[in-house]
Amino acid sequence: MITPGIAFLGRIVLWAGSLYLATISFVRFTSALSFTPWILLLGVSISLPLAFALRVLYVDFIHRRQAARMGARLAPIVKGKQFGNFDFMLNMVEQFKNGYPGDAWIETIAELGTCFNFHIMYEDLVFTVEPSHIKTILASDFENYVKGDKFQNKMSSVLGTGVFNSDGDMWKFHRSMTRPFFSHNRIGHFNIFNRHAEDAIARMKLRFRAGHPVDFQDVMSRFTLDSASEFLFGNCVHSLSAGLPYPYNIAPAEAPTGKPKAAEDFAQAFAQAQSIISRRPIKGWIWPLFEIFKDDTKAPMQIVNSFIDPIVKEAIAKKQSTEASGEKKVGVDDETLLDHL
Repeated sequence: MITPGIAFLGRIVLWAGSLYLATISFVRFTSALSFTPWILLLGVSISLPLAFALRVLYVDFIHRRQAARMGARLAPIVKGKQFGNFDFMLNMVEQFKNGYPGDAWIETIAELGTCFNFHIMYEDLVFTVEPSHIKTILASDFENYVKGDKFQNKMSSVLGTGVFNSDGDMWKFHRSMTRPFFSHNRIGHFNIFNRHAEDAIARMKLRFRAGHPVDFQDVMSRFTLDSASEFLFGNCVHSLSAGLPYPYNIAPAEAPTGKPKAAEDFAQAFAQAQSIISRRPIKGWIWPLFEIFKDDTKAPMQIVNSFIDPIVKEAIAKKQSTEASGEKKVGVDDETLLDHL
């Protein structure tokens, strides 16, 4: 699959090549001049940045004209210190990796307001925390704000074509399958969530009594994984059983082994894969260049899939066994999403 970043670069090269060939052909036709190889090479080198600049100016002109036609105003653009706001992008990536993601926006919001354009490598990336915008995007005009090919391509190595990475009819198809499992008549399964919540709280108390803090986001992630996997697939991943991670400056008393070790590996790999794809959008169209030699999600997703694949195979084998023996299918109340699928 050709990524949007490579496609964008390809269009620039095509623009540059077409511009250069047209110029050379015109000069040769009108003056019968011949060109040495080094002049041709120099011309190609110059035409690439020229074509890039022309395309940026053309897109900016089109956007301003469309905004004027609709009586709108464009979002203010972040003014970085390096070419293409490269420094701003690297700072955001660093905050996502080692800090709190929101910290990257605080100063910019104070300077430019609640809606602005990153303009990473001269591609429009609009950020907003304006409540009315969010309401429009997520509720009142939801169908007009699709994820689109660029977003889907960035997320596909982890999310595939599922409900979190699809639009239109495909999204509606996934929603129609999962909707019955999030209805009020499933309140009887609340004991699953209650049990895992009690487990999470008990592990937090244990850590507090030892005098150590906990990463609350990590606790919520593990609670969600365990609850959702048991509720939807009938097979808990037991990520809480591996124990909560210690602060970076505290050595754990003992490393998990056996099933807890597998659960810990799964939880870490799943979190790592999510972190990687969350950083791709803020790198703009050049994100594939950061993974030019390998897909950074490949290794963690191998761990995730090695944990999930046996659960899916077990469900398929269970279905085949039930059909072969003529047994009655489980009742609707006891049916999981995996059973239904």
